[in-house]
Amino acid sequence: MELHRRNSIIQSRGYRVTTKMSIEEQIFIPARDHLRVKQDERETVIRSCREITSYSKKAIFTLHRSVLDDTVTKELTQYLTVISEHLRKVNCIYVNNYHLRGSILGAVEELIEFFTFAYYKRTGGLIKYELFTQLINLVADEDIDTVVRYLLNPEIEIPQNDCLLIEFIDKSDYIMGLFDCTGEIMRMVILQSSDTSGEFQMTKTLQNYNFLKDLHEQYIILTTYYPGVSIHHGAFDDVMNLKGNISFKKKLQVLESSLSKIQNTLLDILISDKEIL
Repeated sequence: MELHRRNSIIQSRGYRVTTKMSIEEQIFIPARDHLRVKQDERETVIRSCREITSYSKKAIFTLHRSVLDDTVTKELTQYLTVISEHLRKVNCIYVNNYHLRGSILGAVEELIEFFTFAYYKRTGGLIKYELFTQLINLVADEDIDTVVRYLLNPEIEIPQNDCLLIEFIDKSDYIMGLFDCTGEIMRMVILQSSDTSGEFQMTKTLQNYNFLKDLHEQYIILTTYYPGVSIHHGAFDDVMNLKGNISFKKKLQVLESSLSKIQNTLLDILISDKEIL
């Protein structure tokens, strides 16, 4: 109040008053505005990742259902269209916000789970990382029809896309996402262990079991060479009891649990066959 009165007196006497920007105006206000922008970007990423996770789960559910290919095509196209939009949003923000990788990780692994399971269900094999990234880039480029056609018929050729559109998915995410896919394969085995006619599917169940068994052996080999293998936020390490190592061990336990459930299914089939005989 006193300062304002003095300035008024000086101005009334014809003097010009010059004031410097305060420290608050120079530092704190710009910092506040910057933090607000970063917070808005973080919230956008979290919301988009929730949508990616949700629609990836819906796509997996569609693959589990025994429906016509036309229905699968329609639903996958709908879900991937939404995923495409949010992939671009996340990618645009992630370029200047690498610290948000932890917020993105769950959605990425769910997306990998969907693509690996979709490919496995049609081919009985493991999708390669290079092919997966190619499909993801096509989704981000809004070429949804091509991706859906390929997932339903992997024998067709897909256009080459050398431009890396998505920057927040790498091989570490792919390795961890494969773990989650094994659970979907196990569920498929349990659901399809007997077909609609009531006949037990021993051969198919055994094929699925052998695939998961081979995958498990590869993970065991990895842990043999690197006992403390740790994958966290895209970084590989070999230190026991790190957060990434604990997460890796938990996913490996889930894979072993899936193998055990399929073993029990195989035993049930054998016992049922003996009872029929």
